[in-house]
Amino acid sequence: MRFEQRIRAAEQRELGHWILGIATIFYGVACFLQRDFAIFWQPVPESLPLRQPLAFLSAGLLVLSGAGLLFRRTMRAAAMIQILLFLAYVAAFLANIAEQPGTIWLGVCENLAVAVGAATIWMRTSAHAPARSRLVAVRIVYGVCSVVFGLAHFIAIDGTAGMVPEWLPGSGRFWAGFTGLCHLAVAAALFANRLAIPATRLAGLMYLGFAALCWLPGAITHPDQWLRWAGLGISLAMMGAVWLVGDLLRARDVAAEPAASVGEGSLGGALGPEIA
Repeated sequence: MRFEQRIRAAEQRELGHWILGIATIFYGVACFLQRDFAIFWQPVPESLPLRQPLAFLSAGLLVLSGAGLLFRRTMRAAAMIQILLFLAYVAAFLANIAEQPGTIWLGVCENLAVAVGAATIWMRTSAHAPARSRLVAVRIVYGVCSVVFGLAHFIAIDGTAGMVPEWLPGSGRFWAGFTGLCHLAVAAALFANRLAIPATRLAGLMYLGFAALCWLPGAITHPDQWLRWAGLGISLAMMGAVWLVGDLLRARDVAAEPAASVGEGSLGGALGPEIA
């Protein structure tokens, strides 16, 4: 198979942009039906002028950008919208750093992780292959987020344990600690760039488990509580984001192998074509 065909075949098997796109549509619809910001992940102050119209705008941008990720022509613009949108949510958390210096970091990193996932799409739809430094930055930043996720499980272990379904074997504290260690293992794999792709896939499945086991049952039993649906949406968005990090690393590896044999350099321009 020709090198270009291998790249295209690899791209067509990728799921990350589909997961993130569908998840952010779902997240935006939940925010829209809530008629407000999802306060756990979008801590916009009550005193903000035009707060409710801005909440509707935010929800609309989530839906539109999510839909944009599903189509090749709009993918790059949609990715940039999501980067800016989730960084705005990060800024909303950082605005509270003086009042809550120890409690904002989980929310910061949940939103930053999704922004990183969107950034991988923006990088790969560029006309030029992303610089090696940007690939490293993606690994490191998402790794830092995973460290925060893992530490949060231990710092708030009782709260995390309370979200674990009672029918699961083992105690809630066991699963809270186990998944916390899994987050830290993902971070170690990304920092070391060893088994990083399998780590992102396992992390994605873990986020799917959070969505299915922790958020979905409550959303079904309390369908009018849209914050639960928003929690389901952000969990799936984080799944899409970590999957996209793995897609980026996989594309790097596909590009590096033939490039080494023809002397084109480690990337060989293979990360530039648009994702199918």
